[in-house]
Amino acid sequence: MNPSSTTGSPDFTIKIASTGDVFDVPAGKSILNILHENGYAVQHSCTSGLCGTCKVRYLEGEPDHRDMILTVDEQSEFLTTCISRCKSGEILLDLPPPGTEGPIEQPETPLAVVNQDICVACLTCVRACTYGAAAIDSEAVGVGGIIGAAVVDEDTCSGCGLCAAACPTGAISMTLYSDGDVFAKAAAYAERSASEPLIVAFACPHCLPSVEAFQGTPVSGKAVELETMQMPCTGRIDNLHLMRTFEDGADGVIVTGCEEGRCYHQTGNLNVAKRTERVRGWLEAVGLGESRLKMVRLPARDGAAPFAAAAMDMVATVRDTGPNPLRLPAAGDDDAADQPAPEDALLAELGLL
Repeated sequence: MNPSSTTGSPDFTIKIASTGDVFDVPAGKSILNILHENGYAVQHSCTSGLCGTCKVRYLEGEPDHRDMILTVDEQSEFLTTCISRCKSGEILLDLPPPGTEGPIEQPETPLAVVNQDICVACLTCVRACTYGAAAIDSEAVGVGGIIGAAVVDEDTCSGCGLCAAACPTGAISMTLYSDGDVFAKAAAYAERSASEPLIVAFACPHCLPSVEAFQGTPVSGKAVELETMQMPCTGRIDNLHLMRTFEDGADGVIVTGCEEGRCYHQTGNLNVAKRTERVRGWLEAVGLGESRLKMVRLPARDGAAPFAAAAMDMVATVRDTGPNPLRLPAAGDDDAADQPAPEDALLAELGLL
């Protein structure tokens, strides 16, 4: 028996059938964490119970399934080691001995980072974080020399980005999915010519397969440019991301989100729904039209059909209302050089130029 190096009372224990090793799993760690610490190679990706990459067969015990990907039949045989717990005191896992599999892959995961120089200690990040990773350090120095600034515990941070999207001063950024990453991707989409409607879909890892299933699907016999903006959670999307995507030429934007009560990060889908409605109002006010932006909630499984319906509806809307006036003209348009810049044309139409 090789006890794990964790201290304190275990939440439950795991036993490995091939070796007889028994390890404590405390409340603050996952089965996946403990397996990796003790040399057992388990592939993983999302670490949020959304992809099923880390699933392992169990032989005895009663898992507490907390994933959003395994079917009922699969849950009778497998558990996701990243998020599942145990209702019984011990669970027996069907894993080969250490060293018999390939090396453990540790994918880069996003983390929230605080620039304390512009933090006003407003507590917004503390309220937004559903993991308790954000806090105010009473000894840190914030903007203007005020005492107190936000800090984020890297070990607790899930990388969901809810705090970064909520931060009113921009003091919180992300190591992945930063504002710069989103803006650069939106700008790259806009470089192509305006030959067909350009639809951009924001998607979390859970919604991504449903979005990708629609890519390449023609609508009414015509091609559609559908580009995907993957996010760690749709709660990472802030107002500026949506507005910048339109500024860079998207004809329509679809925000996908989990159904209510199904968001792994608890409030991400609720937060983005409010932001989507707010930005729709802004689009209507500046003359682009609120119908160019919509949010669709996708079920845990079989979300391809609802997304396809939303995408076809958006394409029909764009073809009816016309292309985004901020989008670059098609390459080779002889009249393009004689026309004012698209953003100037829109400003003139609105009486702002």
